[in-house]
Amino acid sequence: MATRTFLALDLDEPIRRRLADAAGQLSQPGDKIRWVAPQNLHVTLKFLGDVGDDDLAGVCQAVRDAAGTVEPFDFDVTGLCCIPPGGAVRMVWAQLADATGRLAVLFARADAALGEIGFARERRAFRPHVTVGRVKFAPNAAALRAAAKDLAPAAFGTQHAGRVAVYRSELTRDGPTYTPLTHAPLAAT
Repeated sequence: MATRTFLALDLDEPIRRRLADAAGQLSQPGDKIRWVAPQNLHVTLKFLGDVGDDDLAGVCQAVRDAAGTVEPFDFDVTGLCCIPPGGAVRMVWAQLADATGRLAVLFARADAALGEIGFARERRAFRPHVTVGRVKFAPNAAALRAAAKDLAPAAFGTQHAGRVAVYRSELTRDGPTYTPLTHAPLAAT
């Protein structure tokens, strides 16, 4: 069998609640947006897709090895934006600010470690964010962008990153369910 798998940094409940409250302010008449359930809000480091059950232990070990080389850090969850910046809106994101630069280092080391065990390296630039909503249809993209722009200066909170989670994602009618397979601690300081 295969398990739909991704790596993520978890968010504390107050940040998730603030993001969900902000999302509630964005809907425009006629929008079809699938808002991410508050308990599922996270920072995706890497989506692996379907991973064979025989490979899961290796994935978890590679992530533990990579995480153990990066010191814990804090990052800020900041304002909302619509992606892409022009044309039809596909996603609503919360942006991140990491003054330490460790988030990008963590991604690069996890990507390299997984590359060593056969997973494709990421070709796109790493753009850390929190997906808040996936837009199926927005008849007035300008209004949605304007509502998000009003929340661009928002500060949703500072998050401490002390571990990386490897998650199993099960898709259901009611939305995805995420189950942690392991939590890989960052380097002890």
